[in-house]
Amino acid sequence: MRNSQWELRFDWTLTVLHWGALAIGLLLSASQLDSTSRVTGAALIAGGYVVVMQVMPRRLRAGRPLGEILAIAGVLAGVIAVGLTGSVTSPYLLFLAAPVFFAAVFFGARIGLETALLASIGLAITAGFEDQDLISGEFLQAVAFYLLIAVTFAQARRLLVEQRALTESLQEATALTARRMERLSAANGLLESLQDLADTSDLNPVTVGEAALRDLSLLAPFRGGRVTVERDGSSLTVARRGVQGRDDEAEHFAMSVGGVTVGDLYLWPDDPFDREIVADALRPVALAFENIRLLKEIAHRAVREERVRLARELHDHLGPSVATLGLGIDMAIHQHEPTPRLSHHLETLRSSATRLVEDIRAKVSDLRHEDSPSIVEHATRLAAEAGAEGPAILVDIDERRPPRPAVSFQLQAILREALRNALDHAAADTISVSGLVDWDHGKIAIVDNGSGFDPTAIAEGHYGLVGMKERATKIDGEVVVESTSGRGTTVSVHWGPS
Repeated sequence: MRNSQWELRFDWTLTVLHWGALAIGLLLSASQLDSTSRVTGAALIAGGYVVVMQVMPRRLRAGRPLGEILAIAGVLAGVIAVGLTGSVTSPYLLFLAAPVFFAAVFFGARIGLETALLASIGLAITAGFEDQDLISGEFLQAVAFYLLIAVTFAQARRLLVEQRALTESLQEATALTARRMERLSAANGLLESLQDLADTSDLNPVTVGEAALRDLSLLAPFRGGRVTVERDGSSLTVARRGVQGRDDEAEHFAMSVGGVTVGDLYLWPDDPFDREIVADALRPVALAFENIRLLKEIAHRAVREERVRLARELHDHLGPSVATLGLGIDMAIHQHEPTPRLSHHLETLRSSATRLVEDIRAKVSDLRHEDSPSIVEHATRLAAEAGAEGPAILVDIDERRPPRPAVSFQLQAILREALRNALDHAAADTISVSGLVDWDHGKIAIVDNGSGFDPTAIAEGHYGLVGMKERATKIDGEVVVESTSGRGTTVSVHWGPS
């Protein structure tokens, strides 16, 4: 009942009751009783109590235990005023009902009934001093009136308290439903975004992370956000948005499926927000990450088994057959004296068989290598790992077909070293990675607009460029470094037939 409209209305009623009962008591005393010290004392005691009750702040007199003490004090003041002015026939009988009303309304049935009984006992004591009959109609009516006030207003208070509790529970349920609807709406928005990605066959960790940050920015505005996924025991950043701060300042959300963490979300919010809404919205994102991982794992396993099967077929059947053909050609050349024209044709066939054997061996080697990420994926991942604080890294590689697995690992190492050198030493604003990749041939250029250097004056102990050239040699390729002081650097690698 604290600070409610009903409390205010009951308090106004109590004020009217106090002043009305006091006025009635004063008027009846003046008209029915002689002006004596007893009458004056009764008026001063009753008036003093009313003034104290009205001067005291509402929140103090309506609280425990001070309110209960004031109720008892009101009974004592009323009993004294009644006793001084004729007991059962006193003009202050109504005034004695005011503390009963106060106790019943603000403190419930128990305190109200106790106060009514105390008032009845006080009235009985004063009647005894005046030698009045305790079973007279006036006395019994007064006692019944006090008890009725206590029961009636205590019951009214109980009903109002129950109604308020019901209203609060309904408001809480409404708020809870609204929050659930907000969470469902947020989750539905992300699901629609993921569905759009699936419809365009562009469902991958990067697009999922970008969609999550885009939709979450509408749900819980933030100045910066980052999405990472778990890969081979480490966290890989797949999407960023806005300006990120330190990780220890961020709101962290772990995305998990079946108790296994599949990714993390870091948000740097502008204002406080409901974490539960964001956590609920992230559930479809976690499922999408897990499904992508499972699909890649299934596809990888199927491809690996098929590659092993094909490599075995080539090695065990086709390879020996071609080698036997070459051996037959050699025997034909050495056992018989062919004409010059026939000898030329046999030598051509022998060269073709030799090249075919070498191609089969290369294919077997490629098939037995584990699949590696494409060059575009590798370059994109290196750019994401570099972070947003450094130069902008632009990736524009036309990858028609990923490079051969035996070549891909060397290209990845060359690309990683070239980007690292540009990030650490070039002091560049922009780094571009461009080129063409098509299975067994291609060219990639890493260009920065940094300070540049003299490629012919490489300090001792810096073997990065040397290592890149050695790796290019292993794939029958070449690394070319072009740089001018103050005009940036270009590192290009090409391999295979032109």
